[in-house]
Amino acid sequence: MANSGSEQKRYFVEHLSVLLVVAGLCVLLSISGSLSFFNRYVYDSMMQWLPMEPSGDVLIVGIDEYSLREIGRWPWDRRVHAQIIRQLEKQGARAILMDLILSEPDRARPESDQALVQAIQDAGNVYLPVHVEQLRSGGQLIEVLPHSFFARAAKGLGHVDLELDGDGVARSVYMRSGIGQPWWPHITQALLEGEGLLSPDRYPAGEDEGFSGLANVRKYQRYIPFAGPAGTYPQVSAVDLLEGRVPDQLVKDQFVLIGATAAGLGDVLPTPLAGQGELMAGVEINANIFDALRRGELIEAMGQVWTLLLGVVLALLAPLCLPLVLPRWSIPVVLGFLGLTLAVCYGLLALFNLWFPPAAALLSAIVAYPLWTWRRLEYSMAYMRNALARLAEYSDLNRRLTEPAPMSRMLRMLDQVLPVRAWRLQTQGGSPVTGGEQLAPVDWRGQLARRYPFRHDGLRYELWVAWRQGLDADTYDYWIRAMLSRTEARGRNTGPRYEVIEKHVEKLRNEEQRQQALTRFFQVGLAQMSEGVLICDACGGVVFINPQAAYLLSLEGVGQDTLGLADIGRELEFSGDRHWVELVQNVLADGRVQKECRNRRGMDLYLDMILVHAGDQPGRMLIISLKDISDVKQAMRTRTEMLDFLSHDLRSPMVSVLALIGKMRHGEDGERLRDFLDNVEHYAQRNLNIAEQFLQLARVESEEAVEMIEQDMLDVVESAIDQVQIQAQTRDIGLSFDYDQDVDVWVRGNNELLERLVVNLLTNAIKYSQEGGAVEVSLSAVEDKVVCQVRDHGVGIPEEFQDKLFERFSRASTSGGARTRGAGLGLRFVKVVTERHGGDIEVRSTPGEGSCFILSLPRIQVDHL
Repeated sequence: MANSGSEQKRYFVEHLSVLLVVAGLCVLLSISGSLSFFNRYVYDSMMQWLPMEPSGDVLIVGIDEYSLREIGRWPWDRRVHAQIIRQLEKQGARAILMDLILSEPDRARPESDQALVQAIQDAGNVYLPVHVEQLRSGGQLIEVLPHSFFARAAKGLGHVDLELDGDGVARSVYMRSGIGQPWWPHITQALLEGEGLLSPDRYPAGEDEGFSGLANVRKYQRYIPFAGPAGTYPQVSAVDLLEGRVPDQLVKDQFVLIGATAAGLGDVLPTPLAGQGELMAGVEINANIFDALRRGELIEAMGQVWTLLLGVVLALLAPLCLPLVLPRWSIPVVLGFLGLTLAVCYGLLALFNLWFPPAAALLSAIVAYPLWTWRRLEYSMAYMRNALARLAEYSDLNRRLTEPAPMSRMLRMLDQVLPVRAWRLQTQGGSPVTGGEQLAPVDWRGQLARRYPFRHDGLRYELWVAWRQGLDADTYDYWIRAMLSRTEARGRNTGPRYEVIEKHVEKLRNEEQRQQALTRFFQVGLAQMSEGVLICDACGGVVFINPQAAYLLSLEGVGQDTLGLADIGRELEFSGDRHWVELVQNVLADGRVQKECRNRRGMDLYLDMILVHAGDQPGRMLIISLKDISDVKQAMRTRTEMLDFLSHDLRSPMVSVLALIGKMRHGEDGERLRDFLDNVEHYAQRNLNIAEQFLQLARVESEEAVEMIEQDMLDVVESAIDQVQIQAQTRDIGLSFDYDQDVDVWVRGNNELLERLVVNLLTNAIKYSQEGGAVEVSLSAVEDKVVCQVRDHGVGIPEEFQDKLFERFSRASTSGGARTRGAGLGLRFVKVVTERHGGDIEVRSTPGEGSCFILSLPRIQVDHL
């Protein structure tokens, strides 16, 4: 128990260590950002699963290659921009976002600036961008605002800077940005706030924050849920708008974004939904930001603390569940939790617009599998080593059962036990070893010689055995093969083992074979015992019951799980006032109880119950053995009956003879001498008859085989009737015999025994009939039986005695009184002879009316008749 507790503690510590390592790895990977490339890949993939539907009130006026060809090279005269604004105003645009940098005045054409300013003022819904740029590489950052007269004319200003990830893809934007403080909202936020579609408190500037010098301060990073690849939002060419080719209904009440879409102007960037080499114009990216911001679907990155907590929880699910599943399910479980992590990430993105970077949790869960497998394997190896060491302490019997027998033992068995005339053992290339008699070469090639090839210690052998007679060769051939099988090694020769686990597995396999051999040995041994064996645990459950015990207790087919110790005693009967529960209590108190009893089948049993201790498990056990002592008890009853018989039936006539002799010595001679001799003759004849019956019964019961030949029952019955004629005439009893001469009544049997059987039936019928009565004999054939009936009209047999009529020394107490006293052996002889001939004897009797004995024997067909 202490060892088990130590192993459990070690298992717990190792499991906890794996959990801590996995959690620490997840935290480290999350903080370091070393897996950001994989997080970006997951994000881009999920964006393709969650495309947004673009709004129908967003229109892009693109400065594309066609417009540049028709209007001229960039930059255009600002009067062209003014015309675009005026045309949009004319067609009813709701708001205009100009994604164009107007930081410098047109000194060559000031009237153009004035026209643009006037158009912006007249429209009243134009928003201009602010851009943060660096003067030179590593130099100061500056805010590039629209020129003052453009800025004053615009309805609102906002920054248009995008955040590019390490791979150069535009995925996110800061909703507030500025030098020193995040003054400027994103231009789409400025448009929505200006049009009253977004509360200014949604992404406040935080004016109470301190000034951060000349650094670019940004707040509220949000990921852009792109509605699709480039071209998702409707676009019109600037030249088409100027020339009136754009219908009014396409512009009316639309939020119009004006910007460069020509690739040569440089305002194009890669996005998560862009195809291979495909770029998206900045004005269309702003359209995606505007659409998502208005619908509140910008994606926010989960806070670092929550990211760490959720990542650790997801990473620990796999190592927490791995100890609960079988090894073959380990990889599916890990894969399942990887899928769960991705599902959680997708669910947060789709339902709550939250981005959870899953890479750290995924990699940590993957690392948990080999880490836990390593510790579980080491734990299993340690247990395997300890188990092998423990098993080795008790493997002496196992070893003797499984290791091959030495060759010398087999040869000694040939010399000393088996009826072998001679034997010769020869290996390839070696000199033969012989035993027994010296035989000529021709004898080894005879019919009594057998050859047995086999292997031992990797060598091929041939065993030649010369038997004394052919019957021995057939009888003991299986045992020779069993000895050869016992000498052969059962282990598989797989060569040297170079891998540590394989070596331990091989050792465990060998030990398993030994345990299986031991289990089979005890199971077969207990199952084949002539005694019934039943084993119960401390709770009364039946752990084992062999077939003999099941038979003796009438429990065949009853499941052991449903049996209890109390159920066993229901099939047993005890003499006196003893009960089964009392006996069980006695054995629990004293350790052993022995008692004679009987079962429901009427068999005498010797019950032996002993209490043993088999370690912690299974603990205290109760072993119950049941031995059938019916033959012993029957022998004892026979001995008692024999003593009664000898003391009474054989002794009584002798006592009568001695009494008569003594009487004659003191009496007178003459006429009384004749009576005296008649009495002596009567008692001597009676004693002789009893002795004759006893010898006949003993002879027929002891003979194992009786010579059987074809017999005609007609001759047998007629001969028997002839033998009892004088006895019948003496008592004036008529004998009648009824039979059909045309019916064959042949049987296979012993003439002497069958004749004596019929004589006994006739003698009993005469003995128990009234003087002047009649005895009727009939012989017939009924289907495949020959039936002989002997009927008398005497005193009959009481019904309660008819079941015991054919037992040894059995006599009915009212069957004719003292005049018809017998030894009770005649009908027993009839029963035994009938059974020897495969027949049946039946009695039908009514007290006061007589008895009828019916003998049935198997009928045979005789061909030579």
